[in-house]
Amino acid sequence: DVSSNEPLYPWKSMPEFLTHLLFSSPRLRFSQAQKVAVLTWAKELGAPEVPSMYAVKKTQERFMRLLGTPTEKVTTASGNVFYLNALSKAIAMDFANPLTRFAMQEYPEDGQGHMSQVHHGSKMLEDLPDGLAPPCVRVDRAIYFVNELLQQSTGSYFIPKKFFQARISPEGESAEPTIFALGHKVSKTAEGFAVDPEMIIVPVSTFFNTFEDLRCRAANLKPFPASSIAFASLMPNPLWEKSGGRMVYTVPLIVFMDDVSGNVSKQWNKHHVVYVSNALLPRQMLEQEFSIRFISSSPHATPMELMRGIRDSIQKTTDHPIVTFDVKHQEEVMLIPYNLIIAGDNPMQAEECSHGGLKCNYFCRTCKVGGTNVEKRTDKGYCDIFQCGELRTPEETHAQVKHQIQLSKLSGGTDKVKTAVSQSGIRDSATSAIVDRLLELGKVLRKRVAGKPALSEAEVAAHLDSELDALLGGQPLDYRINPLLGMQGLDIHKDTPTEILHTILLGIVKYFWGQTVYILEKGQSLRIFQTRLESINKDGLNSPTLHADYIVRYKGGLVGKHFKSLAQVMPYLIYDLVPQTVLEGWSIIGRLVVLLWHTSIEDTESYLANLSCVIDDFLTVSAQCAPSILVTKAKFHFLLHLPMFIRRFGPAILFSTERYESFNHVFRLASIYSNRQAPSRDACQLFAEQDNIKHVVTGGVWHDPIAGKWVKAGPSIVKYIDEHPHQRRLLGFPEMESQDTEIATPIDWKETEAAKCTTLIVPALQGNRFFKVKSFIAAQGDKCKVGAHVIVKLGNAHQIGVIKEILVPFEQHLASHIVISLLEFLLELHPRLRVPCIRYPVQEQKVVVPPLDVICVVNVQHDCITSCCTSTRTVLEKQERLVTSRTKDLIDHAPTNAYI
Repeated sequence: DVSSNEPLYPWKSMPEFLTHLLFSSPRLRFSQAQKVAVLTWAKELGAPEVPSMYAVKKTQERFMRLLGTPTEKVTTASGNVFYLNALSKAIAMDFANPLTRFAMQEYPEDGQGHMSQVHHGSKMLEDLPDGLAPPCVRVDRAIYFVNELLQQSTGSYFIPKKFFQARISPEGESAEPTIFALGHKVSKTAEGFAVDPEMIIVPVSTFFNTFEDLRCRAANLKPFPASSIAFASLMPNPLWEKSGGRMVYTVPLIVFMDDVSGNVSKQWNKHHVVYVSNALLPRQMLEQEFSIRFISSSPHATPMELMRGIRDSIQKTTDHPIVTFDVKHQEEVMLIPYNLIIAGDNPMQAEECSHGGLKCNYFCRTCKVGGTNVEKRTDKGYCDIFQCGELRTPEETHAQVKHQIQLSKLSGGTDKVKTAVSQSGIRDSATSAIVDRLLELGKVLRKRVAGKPALSEAEVAAHLDSELDALLGGQPLDYRINPLLGMQGLDIHKDTPTEILHTILLGIVKYFWGQTVYILEKGQSLRIFQTRLESINKDGLNSPTLHADYIVRYKGGLVGKHFKSLAQVMPYLIYDLVPQTVLEGWSIIGRLVVLLWHTSIEDTESYLANLSCVIDDFLTVSAQCAPSILVTKAKFHFLLHLPMFIRRFGPAILFSTERYESFNHVFRLASIYSNRQAPSRDACQLFAEQDNIKHVVTGGVWHDPIAGKWVKAGPSIVKYIDEHPHQRRLLGFPEMESQDTEIATPIDWKETEAAKCTTLIVPALQGNRFFKVKSFIAAQGDKCKVGAHVIVKLGNAHQIGVIKEILVPFEQHLASHIVISLLEFLLELHPRLRVPCIRYPVQEQKVVVPPLDVICVVNVQHDCITSCCTSTRTVLEKQERLVTSRTKDLIDHAPTNAYI
């Protein structure tokens, strides 16, 4: 055993630590043979204290005993066996790790029109049931629970029902939020405490005496009259006793499920995987691989069986809340998790909603829009697709599933069940085996056999009831139905939001791309398209995937990153190659993509109104381009629900699945180096070990069962990780800004471009010396290089300009003066593309601004339409970083001062 006072705790030596760290990297997996080869290589080179493979395995076992193994075996009702890592361990680690804990926000926030995080959404702020909303708040070391009488500093009495926070300072986002309580004012009368049914909002800073304080002074705590007795029955809050004086936090979870191949080859080896993220973290942290927790995988269990395991794991923590160490407040706390969002692609979300999928007559999992193909092609049916229908509810879906089970026991059950699915769109995969078995047995029992009397319908019904009881195995029917339908705090139809990767990029953008390519090939214009794409200015697009030759050659096999890039530039490439309606469609797609990839919304109502208008315009243009596509492709209708989901959960990028799709690569690496004998158990144990390693080396705290106290790694461990960024990358840690340094000669102020400018927003520094640098970071996080076009703030207005010079004061590391050459806007939008037109002024206008006044990089294109840029020039191609004799064409832009 290693003392917790040792600098390398919990490892015995640096070689042991480094070897364990190397072999636990999620992005760098080793087979058994490769591990042996690495250790042998190190020994042959004379490295000291190289551990053997036996010693490495013993270290892994000791490490897992020290931090605990969260892996649990689950046996389903159908007999399938899989393993999962208990959610309690993952959530406890988040609170015990400084990297994640200090980034969390524990209370929902009233953004007052602003939205940028999940906690700004209406679900966390308004729609959570009482048992899942934050149950308590700390004020001056005292803990106040909801539903308990308290006394304010003014002497008034109050019963809080819900806690939330808001920023009331005029500084807005930068100001610290204030925590408020929504609740009932209480009056002290001769009959007792009378509760006002109207609710008011008060700051929690006014809280003075807790319910326990008041109860200790029994003389002052009078009974409640009959009109307020319902409030008295909730006191004290059960969590007060259960928590043992600890703070209690509720933790919202984003649960993602997907099917992924466990092979590197093209042979499909299907696994269903489940990942979880802690939604108390901000978006920037949620997008990091470090914040994604592997929970379970199985090549055998169905998605609903895995979801039942997840539900049971959450329910277990609700009944027996998690106790962990809070590194922020240096105390033990209690945690209660709940499902906030069920993320996934459209087919998976349909199954999670007990819905029949995108090919159903009633194709929407969120509402009841649809009908037969004949009905959808009528005027009324077609117009209905352009609108949100009546929303589905879990109660109605649950009742429909039970109804279909009853239908399966009737004569002609096959047709009746098929009709019920067709008329409702509901099909529950969790009970499909039961329905199929009852239908099959019903046909056998009702089949007439020569020489045997036919069974009466009552006898058949009795046999089927007996079979149903046997299939249920003594469990209630509700337990076998979709476990997500009755889960507390989860409305599965509202909490499976439209996912923008599969619905937008791999949906509508892909459909329009296919139609556009067909038009270009038919008009023999694909070569012109390729030339324009090769010539386009890519600065400011953040799109390294616009390789013209690849996109044209593999036009039928593009993926999401290609469509995200194309959506931004297509109107500039096809303005005279396609019909006007198709061009308008691409222009609207560009607007739609910009709106949906917003990371921050300043005015929610204005934004949602604008988004709804853009969606309506897009559906209208789509109907003009290809009327039948709205009937056959359900993803067009799904767009209509996006405003509701954004209001409920925040910007659409928050419930995008791109980060989880990327994490599939980490799972695949774990799978291919398994012996495949117990794939679910091996994956769970491997990810549990990786999570433990990441937790320890980042300064996380855990409970040492031997010492009986909360401990953390020795100082040498955390120091090593901080000093070795390549190890951070291998472990999936948040990226740190790299500091690229180069030797340069400082120059005097009078030698700079800034000294020649007449308009200086920042003061001149006469006598100082400066470095000229190549780039700096703008206010929105973009890397701005010399020569890039940027949006710059000048007073209350915004303008576009070109960066001419970036200055950093001598012996400093931050830019101080940015020289911008301004462009001017024309009065009218572009007549064809409806985008702003700009030009360079006759006399150059330069300004010097501070870096924070530079908002972001912007993409500027030459206006080839107005300038009639039809000629081309030939350049030599580069291959393997060498100039070849092969040639390609580029647009030879006319020398006009016209840009868009």
